[in-house]
Amino acid sequence: MNEDKISIIKAAQKGDKLALIKLIKQEQNNIYSTLFYLKKDEIDLLDIMQDILIKISRKIRQLKNPDNFKTWLNQIILNSYYDYLRKIKNRPKNINLEKFSDDSQLELPDYSSNPQDRILYSELDFIIKNAIQNLPNHYKIPITLREIQGLSYDEISDITKTTVGTVKSRIARARALIKNDINRYTKG
Repeated sequence: MNEDKISIIKAAQKGDKLALIKLIKQEQNNIYSTLFYLKKDEIDLLDIMQDILIKISRKIRQLKNPDNFKTWLNQIILNSYYDYLRKIKNRPKNINLEKFSDDSQLELPDYSSNPQDRILYSELDFIIKNAIQNLPNHYKIPITLREIQGLSYDEISDITKTTVGTVKSRIARARALIKNDINRYTKG
């Protein structure tokens, strides 16, 4: 982690509200990206994200080593996601009427040069996102932390409270399941 980020974290820990705001602004896209792969429903996703941002602001002083910020943040993300899953477990299903009136979707930037490539990449991106979102949580969480967050196997092991071997096997299995979904699409 760079020195500027560490100094922002330390200032936020000392109660500097501007540093805390800067830190949150730096991390909010990262948090959103991680949650996007864990949870399909954008309304719930924003609720979880708000909960995470509140926890960051309340618990930043508890972070003992600013070098461990990324692991600490991902632990908060994961715990908030699990809290959300427990909360909705017995909640009746709601229909989101906005989905029927607005066809817009979150799309990743596409730098391809021609319309045919853009369509192909858009379809492939959709298939990969769906494949990740449809994985069981014990595969979805490690693959998201590894591929979206860029965490090491050791960091994922700490966050998920599993062994490194379990993390590696779950990521390998997740990759195989995603590859099967892509293969079904390309052959179909």
